Amino acid sequence: MAELWELICHHTYRGTPGVVADLSPSGASHGLAQGLASGDFLTDGAMPGSGAVQFYKASGRIHIPAEADPWRALGGIKGEVTLRRNPSGSGFLIASNSFQFYIRSDMLNGWFSSYPLQYAQVNSAWDPVAAPYLVPASQWVTLGFLHDGFGTMELYADGQVVARRSGSYAPVNPADGYGVSIGNSLSGGDFANGEIDEVKIWRLNPRRLNENFFARPMDDEAAECWKRFLAEIAEAFRRHPDCAERLIAAFGSAMDNIIRLAMSKGPETRSRLEASAREYQRLWRAGEVDSPEMAKLFADMIAWLKLAGVDLTTDPALAALANSECLRLILTEINPPDCDKQAIRLLESIADSLGGSGRARSHPPARA
Repeated sequence: MAELWELICHHTYRGTPGVVADLSPSGASHGLAQGLASGDFLTDGAMPGSGAVQFYKASGRIHIPAEADPWRALGGIKGEVTLRRNPSGSGFLIASNSFQFYIRSDMLNGWFSSYPLQYAQVNSAWDPVAAPYLVPASQWVTLGFLHDGFGTMELYADGQVVARRSGSYAPVNPADGYGVSIGNSLSGGDFANGEIDEVKIWRLNPRRLNENFFARPMDDEAAECWKRFLAEIAEAFRRHPDCAERLIAAFGSAMDNIIRLAMSKGPETRSRLEASAREYQRLWRAGEVDSPEMAKLFADMIAWLKLAGVDLTTDPALAALANSECLRLILTEINPPDCDKQAIRLLESIADSLGGSGRARSHPPARA
């Protein structure tokens, strides 16, 4: 199963003072020490030899330019900071124009920006899972935040969820030209007022859908079938770039809207969707693609969504996509992947559950 999150920044601050290397697989987030002296880089942090940086200066920070590809598409974001703060009410741990992680009046805050001009926030005292959480002083603690890109924001302390807010949220914006600031606000003057030992930041893995798709057992015939099918789509998109752009945007928007609408129907619907997603992944990875269990899973999920007010058969975005002239054009230039019998049977069972028996079997004439 593909990893849901991709690590794009990992700082430990051990080693040569002032040299901030990114240890994440992409190496996309090397830091630049600004307004800090070599003496601000400490040998010991949460553990002897683990390294740390002290942030007690108005201009002191670690700046990540955030110009590499992983920062260009976030969608969802999560992070962890291991720190020891002085008794003080405020301070920024991570700051950018797309997400911020900071302390105000001893409360932990996660703030997120989305397009166009949408903001969301979760607070450890206003949105507690149990009792309101206040960040302790004079002791090492690992604090975390999460925005899953759809319907959940959370805050963590030493691995435990201390705050959560659920709803329907737009994806987190990519980082902009101002980059990411560690230990201070972007403009300076709101420093962490403590020592930071380690920072980790993840984004939603943009390859997770493709990786999960090919995680099922697949014989050589089916593998070659999908290889041919995807190559034909790529070639058709190359011949019709305008249609390709419209279809990709329309499909992404339709799927995104459906997920957000479903997630907005309350905790019971979200819980059922999450359970269905886990069961789907289990059956898919086991090769039970066309099994009765998989057919029942989709039938139950479609019926539940309809009861919750999400009717896939009347969704206007899906209808517009299905009736798109661009889709018709692309489909006339490719052959369906009907050599993967398991996948075809799954699509047919989904069509039956939607009340359109046989629709999955239809396809415009293939090109010669």
